[in-house]
Amino acid sequence: MADHKKLNNILWQAKMQLRTNWLEAKRILQSGLEMFPNNIELLLFMAEIYFSKKLFRKAIGAYHEVLRIEPDNESAIFQIANSFMAINEYKLAINYYDMLYDDFPELLYNKAYAYSKIGRNHKSIEVLENIFSYKITSLLPYVFLAELYFLDGRHEDSINTLEKAQQKFGKRGNISYLMGLAYYNMKNVLKAYIEFENAEKLMVNSANFYKNYALTCDKIGKTEKAINLLMKGIKLNPFEPIVYIELIQLYIEHDRYEEAFSIAQLSNKNVPYSVILSMLYNKILKYMDKTDNKGK
Repeated sequence: MADHKKLNNILWQAKMQLRTNWLEAKRILQSGLEMFPNNIELLLFMAEIYFSKKLFRKAIGAYHEVLRIEPDNESAIFQIANSFMAINEYKLAINYYDMLYDDFPELLYNKAYAYSKIGRNHKSIEVLENIFSYKITSLLPYVFLAELYFLDGRHEDSINTLEKAQQKFGKRGNISYLMGLAYYNMKNVLKAYIEFENAEKLMVNSANFYKNYALTCDKIGKTEKAINLLMKGIKLNPFEPIVYIELIQLYIEHDRYEEAFSIAQLSNKNVPYSVILSMLYNKILKYMDKTDNKGK
Protein backbone atom coordinates (compact mmCIF):
# COMPACT_ATOMS: atom_id res chain seq x y z
CA MET A 1 0.00 0.00 0.00
CA ALA A 2 2.88 2.36 0.88
CA ASP A 3 4.59 1.54 -2.42
CA HIS A 4 1.38 2.23 -4.32
CA LYS A 5 1.06 5.63 -2.64
CA LYS A 6 4.74 6.41 -3.35
CA LEU A 7 4.31 5.45 -7.01
CA ASN A 8 1.23 7.64 -7.42
CA ASN A 9 3.12 10.53 -5.85
CA ILE A 10 6.00 10.12 -8.33
CA LEU A 11 3.58 10.06 -11.27
CA TRP A 12 1.70 13.09 -9.97
CA GLN A 13 4.93 15.10 -9.44
CA ALA A 14 6.19 14.20 -12.93
CA LYS A 15 2.87 15.24 -14.53
CA MET A 16 2.91 18.57 -12.69
CA GLN A 17 6.52 19.29 -13.70
CA LEU A 18 5.91 18.29 -17.30
CA ARG A 19 3.76 21.38 -17.85
CA THR A 20 6.70 23.73 -17.28
CA ASN A 21 9.92 21.70 -17.08
CA TRP A 22 10.09 18.40 -18.92
CA LEU A 23 13.68 17.78 -17.87
CA GLU A 24 12.64 17.90 -14.22
CA ALA A 25 9.75 15.55 -15.02
CA LYS A 26 12.28 13.18 -16.61
CA ARG A 27 14.54 13.40 -13.52
CA ILE A 28 11.60 12.54 -11.24
CA LEU A 29 10.75 9.52 -13.39
CA GLN A 30 14.38 8.35 -13.42
CA SER A 31 14.44 8.54 -9.63
CA GLY A 32 11.16 6.64 -9.56
CA LEU A 33 12.59 3.92 -11.82
CA GLU A 34 15.46 3.41 -9.38
CA MET A 35 12.84 2.50 -6.78
CA PHE A 36 10.48 0.69 -9.18
CA PRO A 37 12.73 -0.48 -12.07
CA ASN A 38 10.10 -2.65 -13.76
CA ASN A 39 7.11 -0.38 -13.42
CA ILE A 40 5.28 -0.14 -16.76
CA GLU A 41 3.53 3.16 -15.94
CA LEU A 42 6.82 4.93 -15.23
CA LEU A 43 8.53 3.45 -18.30
CA LEU A 44 5.62 4.38 -20.59
CA PHE A 45 5.51 7.89 -19.17
CA MET A 46 9.24 8.31 -19.79
CA ALA A 47 8.88 7.02 -23.35
CA GLU A 48 5.93 9.35 -24.00
CA ILE A 49 8.00 12.34 -22.86
CA TYR A 50 10.82 11.43 -25.25
CA PHE A 51 8.31 10.90 -28.07
CA SER A 52 6.56 14.23 -27.44
CA LYS A 53 9.94 16.02 -27.48
CA LYS A 54 10.82 14.31 -30.79
CA LEU A 55 13.69 12.41 -29.20
CA PHE A 56 12.60 9.38 -31.17
CA ARG A 57 15.65 7.16 -30.69
CA LYS A 58 15.46 7.66 -26.92
CA ALA A 59 11.73 6.92 -27.12
CA ILE A 60 12.46 3.67 -28.96
CA GLY A 61 14.90 2.67 -26.21
CA ALA A 62 12.36 3.45 -23.49
CA TYR A 63 9.57 1.55 -25.25
CA HIS A 64 11.90 -1.42 -25.65
CA GLU A 65 12.33 -1.41 -21.87
CA VAL A 66 8.54 -1.81 -21.66
CA LEU A 67 8.68 -4.75 -24.10
CA ARG A 68 11.44 -6.37 -22.03
CA ILE A 69 8.89 -6.65 -19.22
CA GLU A 70 5.70 -6.99 -21.30
CA PRO A 71 6.61 -8.35 -24.76
CA ASP A 72 3.02 -7.97 -26.02
CA ASN A 73 2.44 -4.38 -24.87
CA GLU A 74 0.63 -3.01 -27.93
CA SER A 75 1.00 0.65 -26.95
CA ALA A 76 4.78 0.26 -26.86
CA ILE A 77 4.88 -1.68 -30.15
CA PHE A 78 2.72 0.91 -31.91
CA GLN A 79 4.78 3.82 -30.63
CA ILE A 80 8.06 2.13 -31.59
CA ALA A 81 6.65 1.82 -35.12
CA ASN A 82 5.61 5.48 -35.08
CA SER A 83 9.05 6.49 -33.81
CA PHE A 84 10.73 4.63 -36.68
CA MET A 85 8.32 6.39 -39.07
CA ALA A 86 9.37 9.74 -37.63
CA ILE A 87 13.06 9.04 -38.40
CA ASN A 88 12.26 7.68 -41.89
CA GLU A 89 13.03 4.06 -41.03
CA TYR A 90 9.97 2.84 -42.90
CA LYS A 91 10.85 -0.86 -43.20
CA LEU A 92 11.46 -1.12 -39.46
CA ALA A 93 8.19 0.73 -38.84
CA ILE A 94 6.32 -1.82 -40.97
CA ASN A 95 7.93 -4.69 -39.05
CA TYR A 96 6.56 -3.31 -35.81
CA TYR A 97 3.13 -2.46 -37.24
CA ASP A 98 2.93 -6.09 -38.38
CA MET A 99 3.46 -7.24 -34.78
CA LEU A 100 0.10 -5.78 -33.76
CA TYR A 101 -2.83 -8.21 -33.73
CA ASP A 102 -5.75 -5.83 -34.23
CA ASP A 103 -6.11 -3.28 -37.00
CA PHE A 104 -7.43 0.22 -36.36
CA PRO A 105 -7.58 3.31 -38.61
CA GLU A 106 -4.40 5.06 -37.46
CA LEU A 107 -2.41 1.84 -37.79
CA LEU A 108 -3.69 1.18 -41.31
CA TYR A 109 -3.03 4.76 -42.43
CA ASN A 110 0.49 4.79 -41.01
CA LYS A 111 1.35 1.39 -42.43
CA ALA A 112 0.02 2.37 -45.87
CA TYR A 113 2.09 5.55 -45.71
CA ALA A 114 5.21 3.56 -44.80
CA TYR A 115 4.69 1.21 -47.75
CA SER A 116 4.27 4.18 -50.09
CA LYS A 117 7.57 5.64 -48.87
CA ILE A 118 9.48 2.48 -49.83
CA GLY A 119 7.87 2.43 -53.28
CA ARG A 120 5.36 -0.36 -52.64
CA ASN A 121 2.27 1.52 -53.79
CA HIS A 122 0.26 -1.61 -54.59
CA LYS A 123 0.72 -2.84 -51.02
CA SER A 124 -0.05 0.63 -49.72
CA ILE A 125 -3.37 0.62 -51.62
CA GLU A 126 -4.19 -2.88 -50.37
CA VAL A 127 -3.64 -1.81 -46.74
CA LEU A 128 -5.40 1.56 -47.01
CA GLU A 129 -8.53 0.18 -48.68
CA ASN A 130 -9.25 -1.67 -45.41
CA ILE A 131 -9.54 1.59 -43.49
CA PHE A 132 -13.03 2.23 -44.83
CA SER A 133 -14.38 -0.71 -42.84
CA TYR A 134 -14.16 1.70 -39.89
CA LYS A 135 -15.94 4.95 -39.18
CA ILE A 136 -13.64 7.55 -40.74
CA THR A 137 -13.94 11.15 -39.60
CA SER A 138 -10.94 12.54 -41.48
CA LEU A 139 -10.54 13.53 -45.13
CA LEU A 140 -6.89 12.40 -45.18
CA PRO A 141 -7.39 8.67 -45.95
CA TYR A 142 -9.64 9.49 -48.91
CA VAL A 143 -7.16 11.96 -50.38
CA PHE A 144 -4.21 9.64 -49.74
CA LEU A 145 -5.96 6.68 -51.41
CA ALA A 146 -6.98 8.89 -54.36
CA GLU A 147 -3.34 9.97 -54.75
CA LEU A 148 -2.18 6.34 -54.67
CA TYR A 149 -4.74 5.37 -57.31
CA PHE A 150 -3.63 8.35 -59.41
CA LEU A 151 0.03 7.34 -59.21
CA ASP A 152 -0.98 3.81 -60.18
CA GLY A 153 -2.84 5.11 -63.27
CA ARG A 154 -6.23 4.14 -61.80
CA HIS A 155 -7.81 7.49 -62.53
CA GLU A 156 -11.43 6.35 -62.39
CA ASP A 157 -10.86 4.80 -58.96
CA SER A 158 -9.21 8.05 -57.90
CA ILE A 159 -12.24 10.08 -59.01
CA ASN A 160 -14.69 7.66 -57.35
CA THR A 161 -12.79 7.94 -54.06
CA LEU A 162 -12.74 11.74 -54.27
CA GLU A 163 -16.46 11.85 -55.05
CA LYS A 164 -17.13 9.83 -51.89
CA ALA A 165 -14.95 12.28 -49.94
CA GLN A 166 -16.85 15.22 -51.41
CA GLN A 167 -20.19 13.69 -50.45
CA LYS A 168 -18.97 13.21 -46.88
CA PHE A 169 -16.92 16.36 -46.29
CA GLY A 170 -18.24 18.85 -48.84
CA LYS A 171 -16.32 20.70 -51.52
CA ARG A 172 -12.61 21.11 -50.78
CA GLY A 173 -9.88 22.62 -52.88
CA ASN A 174 -7.57 19.61 -52.70
CA ILE A 175 -10.42 17.30 -53.78
CA SER A 176 -11.18 19.43 -56.86
CA TYR A 177 -7.49 19.74 -57.70
CA LEU A 178 -6.94 15.98 -57.61
CA MET A 179 -10.11 15.36 -59.60
CA GLY A 180 -8.90 17.86 -62.19
CA LEU A 181 -5.57 16.03 -62.49
CA ALA A 182 -7.33 12.69 -62.88
CA TYR A 183 -9.70 14.02 -65.57
CA TYR A 184 -6.79 15.67 -67.38
CA ASN A 185 -4.90 12.38 -67.48
CA MET A 186 -8.04 10.70 -68.82
CA LYS A 187 -8.00 13.38 -71.57
CA ASN A 188 -11.35 14.75 -70.40
CA VAL A 189 -10.12 18.35 -70.49
CA LEU A 190 -13.53 20.01 -70.07
CA LYS A 191 -14.19 18.22 -66.78
CA ALA A 192 -10.59 18.88 -65.78
CA TYR A 193 -11.10 22.59 -66.45
CA ILE A 194 -14.28 22.68 -64.34
CA GLU A 195 -12.52 20.99 -61.41
CA PHE A 196 -9.46 23.26 -61.63
CA GLU A 197 -11.77 26.27 -61.75
CA ASN A 198 -13.50 24.99 -58.60
CA ALA A 199 -10.13 24.46 -56.94
CA GLU A 200 -9.13 28.05 -57.72
CA LYS A 201 -12.37 29.33 -56.18
CA LEU A 202 -11.62 27.20 -53.12
CA MET A 203 -8.26 28.98 -52.73
CA VAL A 204 -5.83 26.34 -54.01
CA ASN A 205 -2.67 28.33 -54.54
CA SER A 206 0.58 26.71 -55.71
CA ALA A 207 2.89 26.96 -58.69
CA ASN A 208 2.18 23.36 -59.72
CA PHE A 209 -1.58 23.93 -59.53
CA TYR A 210 -1.36 26.99 -61.77
CA LYS A 211 0.83 25.04 -64.21
CA ASN A 212 -1.67 22.17 -64.52
CA TYR A 213 -4.64 24.53 -64.69
CA ALA A 214 -2.87 26.52 -67.43
CA LEU A 215 -2.18 23.43 -69.54
CA THR A 216 -5.88 22.58 -69.38
CA CYS A 217 -6.89 26.13 -70.33
CA ASP A 218 -4.62 26.05 -73.37
CA LYS A 219 -6.14 22.73 -74.50
CA ILE A 220 -9.61 24.31 -74.66
CA GLY A 221 -8.47 27.50 -76.40
CA LYS A 222 -8.18 29.75 -73.33
CA THR A 223 -4.60 30.71 -74.15
CA GLU A 224 -4.58 34.14 -72.48
CA LYS A 225 -5.95 32.66 -69.27
CA ALA A 226 -3.25 29.96 -69.47
CA ILE A 227 -0.57 32.64 -69.76
CA ASN A 228 -1.98 34.58 -66.81
CA LEU A 229 -2.04 31.43 -64.68
CA LEU A 230 1.56 30.57 -65.52
CA MET A 231 2.60 34.12 -64.67
CA LYS A 232 0.85 33.66 -61.30
CA GLY A 233 2.82 30.45 -60.82
CA ILE A 234 6.11 32.26 -61.54
CA LYS A 235 5.27 35.04 -59.08
CA LEU A 236 4.35 32.47 -56.45
CA ASN A 237 7.53 30.43 -56.91
CA PRO A 238 10.11 32.23 -59.09
CA PHE A 239 12.66 29.42 -58.59
CA GLU A 240 10.52 26.59 -60.04
CA PRO A 241 11.81 25.79 -63.56
CA ILE A 242 8.78 23.83 -64.84
CA VAL A 243 6.49 26.90 -64.85
CA TYR A 244 8.97 28.91 -66.94
CA ILE A 245 9.38 25.94 -69.29
CA GLU A 246 5.62 25.61 -69.86
CA LEU A 247 5.16 29.37 -70.40
CA ILE A 248 8.05 29.62 -72.84
CA GLN A 249 6.82 26.58 -74.77
CA LEU A 250 3.32 28.04 -74.84
CA TYR A 251 4.59 31.31 -76.28
CA ILE A 252 6.69 29.42 -78.88
CA GLU A 253 3.71 27.27 -79.93
CA HIS A 254 1.77 30.47 -80.60
CA ASP A 255 4.73 32.15 -82.39
CA ARG A 256 5.11 34.77 -79.68
CA TYR A 257 8.90 34.68 -79.62
CA GLU A 258 9.53 38.12 -78.16
CA GLU A 259 7.44 37.28 -75.10
CA ALA A 260 9.12 33.87 -74.91
CA PHE A 261 12.50 35.63 -74.99
CA SER A 262 11.47 37.96 -72.17
CA ILE A 263 10.45 35.02 -69.95
CA ALA A 264 13.61 33.10 -70.91
CA GLN A 265 15.73 36.06 -69.77
CA LEU A 266 13.85 36.16 -66.47
CA SER A 267 14.35 32.40 -66.01
CA ASN A 268 18.10 32.79 -66.59
CA LYS A 269 18.25 35.11 -63.59
CA ASN A 270 16.15 32.96 -61.26
CA VAL A 271 16.93 29.40 -62.47
CA PRO A 272 20.40 29.68 -64.05
CA TYR A 273 21.29 25.96 -64.05
CA SER A 274 18.31 24.40 -65.82
CA VAL A 275 19.43 22.49 -68.94
CA ILE A 276 15.95 22.58 -70.52
CA LEU A 277 15.60 26.33 -69.98
CA SER A 278 19.07 26.87 -71.50
CA MET A 279 18.05 24.81 -74.55
CA LEU A 280 14.83 26.80 -74.95
CA TYR A 281 16.74 30.07 -74.60
CA ASN A 282 19.15 29.01 -77.38
CA LYS A 283 16.23 27.90 -79.55
CA ILE A 284 14.61 31.33 -79.19
CA LEU A 285 17.90 33.11 -79.97
CA LYS A 286 18.41 31.02 -83.14
CA TYR A 287 14.86 31.75 -84.31
CA MET A 288 15.23 35.49 -83.65
CA ASP A 289 18.63 35.62 -85.40
CA LYS A 290 17.16 33.80 -88.38
CA THR A 291 14.20 36.20 -88.50
CA ASP A 292 16.49 39.25 -88.24
CA ASN A 293 18.67 37.96 -91.09
CA LYS A 294 15.62 37.42 -93.29
CA GLY A 295 14.55 40.99 -92.71
CA LYS A 296 17.89 42.41 -93.91
